[in-house]
Amino acid sequence: MHYRPEIDGLRALAVAPVLLFHAGFGLLGGGFAGVDVFFVISGFLITSIIHREIREGTFSIVSFYERRARRLAPALLLVCAVCVPFAVMWMLPQELNNFGKSLVAVNLFASNFHFWGQTGYFEPSTELMPLLHTWSLAVEEQFYVVFPVLLLALRRFSTATVLKVVLASIVLSFAAAQVLALVDPAANFYLLPSRFWELGAGAVLALGGVDRLPFSKGRRELLAGVGLFAIIASYILVEQAPAYPGWATVPVVVGTALILAFARGDTLAGKLLSVRPLVAIGLISYSLYLWHQPVFAFARLRAIDEIPAAGYVALIALCVVLAAFTWRFVEQPFRQRTKVGRGAVFGSTLAAGAVALLLGLGLDGTDGLASRNRELVRLIEPSVGIGKECDAVVDLKCATSPAPEIAVWGDSFARHLVDGIIASKPDVRLVQLTKNNCGPFLDLAPVVPRLGRQWPQACAEHNGDVKRFLLANKSIRYVVLSSPLSQYLTEDKVLVGGAREIPSGSKILTDSFRSTLAWLKDNGFEIVFVAPPPQDGRDIGLCVARARLLGEPDERCELPLRDVYSHDRDVLSVLADIADEYPVVSFMDYLCDEDSLQGRGQGCRPVRRPRTLFGAGFATDGPLV
Repeated sequence: MHYRPEIDGLRALAVAPVLLFHAGFGLLGGGFAGVDVFFVISGFLITSIIHREIREGTFSIVSFYERRARRLAPALLLVCAVCVPFAVMWMLPQELNNFGKSLVAVNLFASNFHFWGQTGYFEPSTELMPLLHTWSLAVEEQFYVVFPVLLLALRRFSTATVLKVVLASIVLSFAAAQVLALVDPAANFYLLPSRFWELGAGAVLALGGVDRLPFSKGRRELLAGVGLFAIIASYILVEQAPAYPGWATVPVVVGTALILAFARGDTLAGKLLSVRPLVAIGLISYSLYLWHQPVFAFARLRAIDEIPAAGYVALIALCVVLAAFTWRFVEQPFRQRTKVGRGAVFGSTLAAGAVALLLGLGLDGTDGLASRNRELVRLIEPSVGIGKECDAVVDLKCATSPAPEIAVWGDSFARHLVDGIIASKPDVRLVQLTKNNCGPFLDLAPVVPRLGRQWPQACAEHNGDVKRFLLANKSIRYVVLSSPLSQYLTEDKVLVGGAREIPSGSKILTDSFRSTLAWLKDNGFEIVFVAPPPQDGRDIGLCVARARLLGEPDERCELPLRDVYSHDRDVLSVLADIADEYPVVSFMDYLCDEDSLQGRGQGCRPVRRPRTLFGAGFATDGPLV
């Protein structure tokens, strides 16, 4: 296959939006679709090579994987090696433990499975994962295992038959994406079955020889222009959604296919993509993609505070320098058989991969070197209340007594109160009735897309079970409720009455809140709602732990009062409405005052000394988050 500079330009058009998206520049909200461009290019180029060699009788599995090892392994292993010391220095134990797991997964070509089990791609926590981006490499590597075998199995059949089989596979893959988007959005995003159709689109181009068909220049000009427009429009218009990939992915995939098929050097699109700066970025695009996520993640870990736009510009420049260096001194030498032989490629890849595996297993096996920072582990370890097994359980097995006097009802914010209550009164008779993300409201549940379509109904059913449990257990006199409430305001929809989805809003939340509290009061329960602590959008417990890890003062994590009021405006409004009639315990007076800890005006302290707050007593020690 002869060299096409416009393909390198297309690679640049794929990698640049990914960097801008991960840097948080809002102009390209769909910049993550650059990965889809890479998938189509890979499917096209790999299939072109394999199909030609099979027809010529020169295809060799060993030679194929040698080429893949030369292309992918050296730069990837270098990036992994550089990540390790920074991870050990700047990561908290749980983060380091997860990094160790990801290091193992990367070297087993399974990082997409690892991150599928860890988090959704668009979750805020992914910003601190240095190897998150390797999920796409794992998808390609798995494609390289499956697809050559498929083409070899079909080698005795005509190209037309092979093309039909691939087209059928694309249809099945796209159908799988529609199903997985409903059942498991994270699996839909990360796994090969729902991504195969994108790589397959490039494969169809290669098998059909579309790029070699004698289209007129005018038609090629039009189709290439449409393709370029479709890609750029996707970067601007596509939004983060659980149904990605899916129908929203079709334009960028089709657009890439049109560029590959028709954007030759005599078309405007081809000329634009062949300009030197784009081609230069395209040449280093693989290394640039590899470096950007670790550089961004470690910068965020070290900075503690938000990185300004100018900082990300500097980080992108650093990524370009690292990528150029890696391309020149790592990628290029390993691609030359005269400099590095087959044995050396496989030997060095296996040896370096084995070392990476051992390091990853070591970090995982020691819980991220937890023994060196046990205090920090305590700061960020989420409270499970009576036990992990008590999430979404409505039963006396999650009680400290067969005749509980206090019921703690709500989501994880309520669960966190259990330890404090028990610590302040060890002989307390308490039952835990909590479910993550599910607030203590009768007939109201948040619709959280990342949790799946069935989750809101499960939340409603849980609260229905709590209602029946409270009526059935006559020993219960007090009901302590808590929730951040934000999930009922920031999500687009809420489920009402276990059957009807409507737009979310303060009024529907306040009405349900009042209705729930009134029901509790009418049935003779003494109630108190524990408001969420002041928030400004950050994880303050994590901030304090990181500050201490890096030798910084806790005051680095102070919450400016103006930011708290801005972030919690709607929540505070709901609480103010409720507090007129029902008891609400707020941390605002306890944590916030007009004396800034750093002379910046009004602020809220991230840490206060232990103190009993009210009633039965809630002992607080460390960050209140």
